[in-house]
Amino acid sequence: MSLEQLKADVAECVALLEQAKSARVKGALTQAKAEAEREIINLEIKARLAAERKAGAETKRYLHELTDYGWDQSPKFIKLFITLPGVQNCAEEAVTVNYTEHSLQLHVSDLNGKDFGLSVNNLLYGIDVEKSYRKLKTDMVAIYLKKVDEGQNWDVLTSIQKRLKQKQDSELSKDSDNPEGALVNIMKKMYNSGDSKTKQLIAKAWTESQDKARFGPETGGLGNLGDL
Repeated sequence: MSLEQLKADVAECVALLEQAKSARVKGALTQAKAEAEREIINLEIKARLAAERKAGAETKRYLHELTDYGWDQSPKFIKLFITLPGVQNCAEEAVTVNYTEHSLQLHVSDLNGKDFGLSVNNLLYGIDVEKSYRKLKTDMVAIYLKKVDEGQNWDVLTSIQKRLKQKQDSELSKDSDNPEGALVNIMKKMYNSGDSKTKQLIAKAWTESQDKARFGPETGGLGNLGDL
């Protein structure tokens, strides 16, 4: 689908949302709008990369997908911290973040001859796109997501993490005599039903949990599920 058509779809969703009264209809329209916005962002990133290649970059650059980051929160903001050595030397326009109400996409262009990208989808609650921003720090990109509801506590970062936690609590309550086995079953179900990115992140979390069992709690655990 073309960029123009996707933008037209977003505009139509916005217009219909203003008229919708049913919560179910509003939810469907909001989801359709978010999906169209994500497609727009992906097309824009691809177009920018294509333009850079066409301009005759001397070295072909590949997009390196980032999965590791830290996050914290204040009453007003969710804060993400992405470590990238030397990123403070990039031009301001080389580090962009595109936001939707429930997602963000970071793109870093030509950092030591490489491009980097990070996508975090299905944020637990809505963010204010206009008031969200990023800062370049020494060896780090800090992203500040403005909470729509100030003071609201996010116990996890994404809705998928929330569902996983709920499944975990439910399974553990059913099998209180064997909590480790119940947790293994949860991870298997999530892995088998997930997409490739979800499988990658669950595998990473599982490996870290095994390290934790062998070497102690400081090595990590199943709570670290990247941008799930």
